[in-house]
Order: sequence, then C-alpha cells, then structure tokens
Amino acid sequence: MKPVSLHITYRPVHPDRSSGSSRVVDLPFGPVATPVFSLGCEMDATGFSVRLEAHAPLAVQSCKVVLEHAFDRSEMVLLNGYQSWTDTSERPAFSIMRGLIGSPRLSVANWSLDASGDYRFADYSLEPGTRHGWTYATFELDGVFTLLGSLDERSGFTLVATEARRNRVIVSHEPPARIIDAGETVQLCSCAIERGTQREVYDRWLARYGVTARTTVPLCGYTSWYRHYGDIDETKLLDDLAGAADAFAGFDTTGSSKVFQVDDGWCPVGDWDAPRTDRFPNGPAAIARAARDAGFIPGLWMSPFVCERKSRTFAEHRDWLLTDEHGRPVSTGSHWSRHFALDTRNPQVRDAVHEWVGTAMRDWGFGLLKLDFLYAACMLPHDGMNRGELMADAVELLREAAGEDCLLLGCGVPLASTFGIFDYCRVGCDVGLGWNDKPHMRLLHRERVSSRNSVHSTIGRSPLDGRTFGCDPDVVFLRDDVRLTAEQRGILLHAAKELGSVLLTSDDMGRWDEGQRTAYQQALDDMISRRAR
Repeated sequence: MKPVSLHITYRPVHPDRSSGSSRVVDLPFGPVATPVFSLGCEMDATGFSVRLEAHAPLAVQSCKVVLEHAFDRSEMVLLNGYQSWTDTSERPAFSIMRGLIGSPRLSVANWSLDASGDYRFADYSLEPGTRHGWTYATFELDGVFTLLGSLDERSGFTLVATEARRNRVIVSHEPPARIIDAGETVQLCSCAIERGTQREVYDRWLARYGVTARTTVPLCGYTSWYRHYGDIDETKLLDDLAGAADAFAGFDTTGSSKVFQVDDGWCPVGDWDAPRTDRFPNGPAAIARAARDAGFIPGLWMSPFVCERKSRTFAEHRDWLLTDEHGRPVSTGSHWSRHFALDTRNPQVRDAVHEWVGTAMRDWGFGLLKLDFLYAACMLPHDGMNRGELMADAVELLREAAGEDCLLLGCGVPLASTFGIFDYCRVGCDVGLGWNDKPHMRLLHRERVSSRNSVHSTIGRSPLDGRTFGCDPDVVFLRDDVRLTAEQRGILLHAAKELGSVLLTSDDMGRWDEGQRTAYQQALDDMISRRAR
C-alpha cells in the first residue's frame, strides 16, 4: 500500500477576504510548487504526510491522497465507524455499505435519521467494495494485517475510503475551516502504515500517535437504563442500590472500580441544573451519598451538548443553539421531544457546561460521568474550526470541567477525540432487550439499537481496549425476562469480559440466584485477570 497521487481543491482569497473560484491540483504524489502554495509530501514504508506552505491567502476545500492497494477477494477490511454507535467490524473487501440509501426522505427528515452518523457529509454508494470509515482501517489477508491510521485527528477528522474494484484507497483529511494566510504552514495529512500481526500494528500505530490510556482498571457495577429506561425516581434507584449492594457484598472486586450509575430520566434533557423534584425530592445528592455509603462510585448520565425541545434551556436560551446557514437550529435526533445541538464555542454554553459538570461532581458528589450524544459538538464546521477541531475542543472542555480525578465514560462520540482523555468509551451501539430488533428497524441507520451489532463492533474495536481507553461494550443481561436466548446472553457476557473493560448490568441484582452471581463473579475475575496482563 503506497500513495500514488494527490488531489487538492482550494480557493484563492482576495485582499478583501472574499474567495475566488475553486481550483484543483491533481498530480502524482510528491512535492508541488505553485505561485499560491508549495506542498511538501513525504512517504516511506511506514506512512506519509502532506504539508502546505501558503504563498498567498487561500482556503483549502479538500485534500485527498490516493493509495494503490491490490485487493484480494478473500481480504477482510475493517473501517472504523464515525462514532461510538456506528457499526464497525471486519467485512469482505468487496462488500456493500448501504447507509441510508433507499430510506424514504420524509422518514429521514421527520425522525432525523441522518443526525447521529456521517450521512450529511460522507458519500455512500451501493457499488461493492466502495466503503469508508474514519481515523483508521485494517486490511487482513491470511493473518497478516496492514493498518492505515491517522496520526492527527485534533486538526480534523480523517476519512479512509476503499474502492476495491479500482484497487485503491483514498485518504481525505479535513482541511482547516479558515483562511490560511501567506507565510503560514499547515499539516494537511499525516498517516501511519503498519504491517504485521494485529497486536503489532495497533501497538506501533498508537505509539506513534502518542496515545496512552488514562486507566487500565476495569469498571463493574449497575446502571439504571435497561431496567427502567427514563422512568426512574429516588425510590426505584434506592431499591436498585440495595439489590446491587447485596449482590456485591458477596463479590471479590479487587482490581476493579465499582460504580452505581444513574442514567437518563433524572432531569429534562438540557436542564442539567434542574433535577425533577417530583421524582427526586431529596435531589441527586441523596442518591450519590447512598451509593458511596454502599461502597460504590456514584455515576450520573448527562448529554451536555444537546437540549430537547421541551427543556427550559431550549425555551430560554435560543442563542445557545447551533444554527445552520439558514439560521435554523441543528437537529441531533428525535429522542425525547426532539433534541438540538448547543454551540460549544459559545462562551455562555462553555460556562454552563463547567457549571453543570461542577455541580454534579462537587455539589452532588458524583465521581463518574457518562457523557452521551457528544457528536452534537461537531455537527457542522463553524467558528473557524472543522469537525475534528470542534470535537477535540469539546472533549477537552469536558475534561477541564471535570478535573483529573473524575472518571469520564464517553458515548455517542467519534472515538479518536477521546483517546487518552476519557477513561472509558462505548465502542458499539446500544444493546436491546432482543437480539437484532424488529425487521423494519434493521433498515434504519448504522447507529440503531442492536445487541448483535453491538457485539460485532465490540469485537472490531477490541484492540483499542487498554491502549486508548477502557472499551465499554454496553451492559450484560443475566436475567431471563428479556427477549434474548440463554446463548445470546452468554455471547454478550463473553464479549464484555474478553474484549472490554466495563462490566455493567441493569438487572435487579438483588434477585439474582446463586448461578447468576457465580457467572458475574467469574466474568469479572476473567476481565480483571486479562486487564492485569
């Protein structure tokens, strides 16, 4: 695999800062010199980079590097999905990636089916072998892996696209979303190419990237979502806590962190400083205190970059919303009463995020925050920043607000933005109470709820576990009042203990029988032992 050509699209910028018409440079990969800019192109057996030096002001619209790669019919390719929930697994090189092609436009618009993925800014095709992913990809043939991975996602997201019928791979790194002034030098692309065993290629890529996981300690415990979904209150959670405490009293959790996490339902989405007093008369702090007294780290779910239509934030702070070129709020999905992105570059929003996170930690006493729907921060380039820059900035805002001691679990987020910054991160879509949802739901987006897809993504992204963060495969079920067979429940449990660092359940743990408790302890032992190696 080697770069063979380079495609740059740019607009010259006039003295009044207006842009001229688009111009294209399409040349063999190598140094380029024009009156407007010079390109420095470097490559060797372990990667390549492209650097631009501007001689006059310009706006770069795209930078694409075309690599030559002879695809084999038996080759398996993994293309990392856009965000946590996006399906990610090894598939035959000539398979198809459908996306939302064929979905009724009215349904897509009505339910914002295109909001949580890359459908608004990435091309999909039904041509076999024409697929794409983000940040990194692996190509496996006869047990030998080639990994193509970005070395810089902070300056912009990197798209890796395959065109197997043409024997080529195209790497597109987001260019700066601002004018590049004369005399300025910017890196347009930097990628590693590693070849060897799976372990070797990930180790070498991430060492060059400079990533180190913040923790290697597995997380175990309880989360309320799949037991109550959004229908939670103080009485229910204290009852759940009593059951979890009873179960964990008989467990050996040495070498792990034990958490009791309150999920969605404790406040209107977006009003993170306004808990539902009818459900929590003593406030969230009462739950946090009870969890700590029972020996758990108290955890709390938040999605700080979105607000729902029925929230106070939406009604009173319309100037906080991210808007498109027509001045319309940017929809991020149809959950709750529909939800919209907050502008994370707005100083008032940034202050609010600091206040929300600080209140949850310092005033209420939560020690872990599950931060969800984070892709909302990078819905569209703005404020002179591209999507990758916006997401990196937003993740750092959260870590800054939380401080170094609070555990952060990311969800619904482009993974590379959290490397080395979050402690844990979801690596698949939500599991369901059934295996693969209803047939008509399988026609939806790549981020849909599916236990089956969650397992496949957990497998596909398992090499990230302990290298970039602790992988969260989502919950395990040991109870039998779900639409999962005993075998399917076993698959979820096996994937979690062998491939991840998070072993949470939403079962009523107090009702577990001896066999269920033994199964959980054995899974936890296996996870702790594996992570300690």
